[in-house]
Amino acid sequence: MSAQEQDPRTLLEETAAWLHHVVASLAARLRPFPEFLNMATIQAIELELPEGPARELGCVVVLPDGEICELELKVIPGASGPSEVDQVEEYRQLDLPPEQYIQYAASAIGALYEELRRRGET
Repeated sequence: MSAQEQDPRTLLEETAAWLHHVVASLAARLRPFPEFLNMATIQAIELELPEGPARELGCVVVLPDGEICELELKVIPGASGPSEVDQVEEYRQLDLPPEQYIQYAASAIGALYEELRRRGET
């Protein structure tokens, strides 16, 4: 069956799966992976949010394995008491329909490629 004869939904799903592979391949080339906001404990690249309903999501990042997740940073009292604070990061998998994933994947590909270019690895 040619792409023209294929069901549009199936075509979107296959495109999203292929882009997931591309994102993971590019992410694997970045070693060391960039630090998020200069925090050595978090390796992630923030993605520009596409226009549309996904704007309600918080900070969306691509991780070293190529997964695209929402990152939430929480501040908690430190071991020495309330005068010190620690942070805990939580990654939430995004359950995106293929058409939204494609938008995030395009943003991730651009960000990963830009980082590779900046390092002279393209």
